[in-house]
Amino acid sequence: MPASRGLGDRIKRLRLAADLTLKQVGVKSGVSTTHLSEIERGKTSPTVGALVRIAAALGEEASRLIDEEPVRRLCVVRAAERRELVENGVSLQPLTGAAGPCELSVLAVTLPPGSALPPLASGGEQLVVVVEGAVEIELSEPRRLRDGDALHFAGADCDGIRNRTESPARLLWASSPAVVL
Repeated sequence: MPASRGLGDRIKRLRLAADLTLKQVGVKSGVSTTHLSEIERGKTSPTVGALVRIAAALGEEASRLIDEEPVRRLCVVRAAERRELVENGVSLQPLTGAAGPCELSVLAVTLPPGSALPPLASGGEQLVVVVEGAVEIELSEPRRLRDGDALHFAGADCDGIRNRTESPARLLWASSPAVVL
């Protein structure tokens, strides 16, 4: 009988939040990567023993994996501990931590003059707030935003963001579900 997706989704979300691969969890738990993958995809259910070992490998209580409404956690991300991903001059800094509820991510984005950022998510809800500068968001038609402007949109509708100005643009980008970088 197939397992419910809920358990597999929770295991996968916790694994990704811990920045672990299937292989790493498999080694720590003694559960094969194939079996872990099937559990995450809802194709099979783990035994109680395997569930306890998977939870331990993720640093969690087994009850947190089973509970339909997991207990929310508080996650503080200190400015000095924030990681920054930079590619082609575009800077992304996650403001929400991986140990949090993982249903929402907020990123501080800096776009240099003339740069572009592809969509961060292909679905869900997105909110972009321009903190400084100006950008153009590619939706069904380009939407220009300036200092203080905000745009709430469906992630599937976005083709990316461009800074067509001579000055850097600073944004806050919120995404639900969370973006995994």
